[in-house]
Amino acid sequence: MSNFIKVPLAINPARSLVAATGSLTASITINSSDATNATAATVAFTTSGTGTGATVQLTIAGQAVSVASCTVAGEGFKVGDTLTFASSVIGGTTDVVITLVADDLVSVEGSATNEYALIPIDNVACVSGVSTTVCDIQVLEYNEATSSSAAGKVTKYTITMDDVPVTTKAALQADVAAAIIKAASAENSQPEVKFTSDAECIKVVLS
Repeated sequence: MSNFIKVPLAINPARSLVAATGSLTASITINSSDATNATAATVAFTTSGTGTGATVQLTIAGQAVSVASCTVAGEGFKVGDTLTFASSVIGGTTDVVITLVADDLVSVEGSATNEYALIPIDNVACVSGVSTTVCDIQVLEYNEATSSSAAGKVTKYTITMDDVPVTTKAALQADVAAAIIKAASAENSQPEVKFTSDAECIKVVLS
């Protein structure tokens, strides 16, 4: 048999920012021309999207923001969302605007041309719910010449979910196992994993 399950990959899901020094600098799309604060400071902002909980630090030098760093990742941001830092807060008369790009956000694999990850389910050894956001599928490597599984050879597929919407470790494991059972009962089938609470998969990694 050659059975697979299809894991739907979220396309631009609402997710966390990348928390790192200078992580948002390249995405500044409107800069202040006359701000005078030359020190790094955590600055309040408004967003065009639904993201919350993030903290951003700005360094203003030469009457413009020179470095924008995310220090707390937050949740719920998407590519194309804008973060606006009011001139009344940072000084000067021009707001600073950051327009988020993919590199500003936790990476995802899904795209318009990559909507699913296919995982072979023949010789699955076990499905393990590692956490509320991670599930492992361990598959024994198969030796066609001897019609036997190679001793000690295990391939692992790691499914990583976004942390919103929230699911549970048990539900994640059950969702994946249900699709595997369905595929095993129908040769050459490719059933799709249906995640509890519409949880979103951000990547599938083979190791």
